[in-house]
Amino acid sequence: MRIFNTQTALTANNKEETVKMQRIRMKNGKRYIDRKTKKRLFVIGMLSIPTVHFIVFWLWINLDSILLAFQNNIGEWVGWTNIKWVFNAFTSNPYLDMWEATKNTLIFFVWNVFVELPIAVLLAYVFYKKLPGNKFFTICLYLPSIITPTVMTAVFKSFVGTDGPISLLWESMGMKWVYPVTNDKTALVSILAYQLWTGYGLNIILFRSAMNRIPRDIFESASLDGITMGKELTKIIVPLIWPMLVTMIILAVAGMFGSQGPILLFTNGDYGTMTIGHSMYLQYKVYGMVTRAAAIGLIFTVIGV
Repeated sequence: MRIFNTQTALTANNKEETVKMQRIRMKNGKRYIDRKTKKRLFVIGMLSIPTVHFIVFWLWINLDSILLAFQNNIGEWVGWTNIKWVFNAFTSNPYLDMWEATKNTLIFFVWNVFVELPIAVLLAYVFYKKLPGNKFFTICLYLPSIITPTVMTAVFKSFVGTDGPISLLWESMGMKWVYPVTNDKTALVSILAYQLWTGYGLNIILFRSAMNRIPRDIFESASLDGITMGKELTKIIVPLIWPMLVTMIILAVAGMFGSQGPILLFTNGDYGTMTIGHSMYLQYKVYGMVTRAAAIGLIFTVIGV
């Protein structure tokens, strides 16, 4: 009976509090919003920003690009015409050599994963060991990552140009220098060299940060066992930063067919340097065939998935 009376009293108190809150809400003719409702409105407001961004800039754009692959430039449905055009570019197409674009795209991917990433890990390890001058060289290697690509491309072109230091050194030895960027045999190699020069500055910072998070006790224990620097890198460092390496490789695979690189600034796809990303750019920007660009993107997105 006492418990029943207590519950009844609590219920009565809750009703009084509810009435009191309702009176406060309508005080001075203004509706009152309690703290819990304000919190919910805040969360809904903050979540609405990424939700709208996702719907507009990812979902709608990707759905629209898929539909464009089956239309012509005036919005009429043409079925598989654009898809067939892309596959014909693998055999006979005077406007696009898809075999060359695919081959070069895979070359850039392999160069990034199997050359640039290992070099970045090695340099990050060297700087991690705090050898003399490590901060200076870290800044030197990171600078190309923050300078505008247009400026870096112009610097590289001047460096390897006919009046550049390499040309003067080459001709001083009695040999004729050929501008490598406009040569069918050396244009792609020149761009790969540029990628190596400017491509791993940020990776060094990331890998060095990952190495700094490894407990020092592990290295002290290994040094007591007489471990060498080579084994320390391969047996301790690489396994412990492997999740970051895997993440970067996954990102490289995901963006493999869409990345364009500095092709536009160097050769505009000439001299055997066409890539899949640049072929989409040309179809849209130069030839005005946005539907063909969408078809190329759709096919290689399926392959990438």
